[in-house]
Amino acid sequence: MNPIRAYLSAVWNILRKDLQVEWRGRQGVPVMLVFALLVVFLFNFALQLSPDLQAGLSAGLLWVSLAFASTLGLNRSVSLEQENKAMDGMLMAPVDRSAIYFGKVLSNFSFTFLVGLVLLPVFSLFYQQNMFKLMLVLVMVLGLGAYTSLGTLLAALSIQTRTRDVLLPVLLYPLALPILIAAVEASRSILAGQPVADYQSWMTFLLACNILFTAAGLMFFETILEE
Repeated sequence: MNPIRAYLSAVWNILRKDLQVEWRGRQGVPVMLVFALLVVFLFNFALQLSPDLQAGLSAGLLWVSLAFASTLGLNRSVSLEQENKAMDGMLMAPVDRSAIYFGKVLSNFSFTFLVGLVLLPVFSLFYQQNMFKLMLVLVMVLGLGAYTSLGTLLAALSIQTRTRDVLLPVLLYPLALPILIAAVEASRSILAGQPVADYQSWMTFLLACNILFTAAGLMFFETILEE
């Protein structure tokens, strides 16, 4: 088989495995979604802000919800691989370790992005803000891509520790803070109707983060798993 085709097949098999596990168990995405919706509802009823302030707050709340929900998904992804010794089985397979990394990144991204798509109409309803904008979805793709790339790498780093559920957020949130700031600023500009030039630098930064953390995964994922 062609090496490139074999590599892509390995990535797809890992992604398909995670999708099938989630479809059969339905425990990851529903929990992520309930947690994210709870954040939205609590802030909406607790703050009682004016429509203008709600419009400015919606970008920040969207990314807070996505960040927390994504972290829940990353923790569950790591727990499943460790408890069922699935990671040992994947390491024994004759595939490049980076294929495991990309497969896990794609599955974690897919689950979080699905939660984000469900949140958009909810935010539109509760915060009187039109969230159905193509550029906002693009910012979600870039922001969640960078966040899950970094999160998957750190999840692999914490997989062997007993305190992995606590260690992952401690490692992830400080390192992911620039990603979240850029995503919030770009989202706020889009919702405010500003021209692309005003938030183009933030989107460029998010793209650079995707490249950086993907490269880091390629370089260090195998070493982290061997440790």
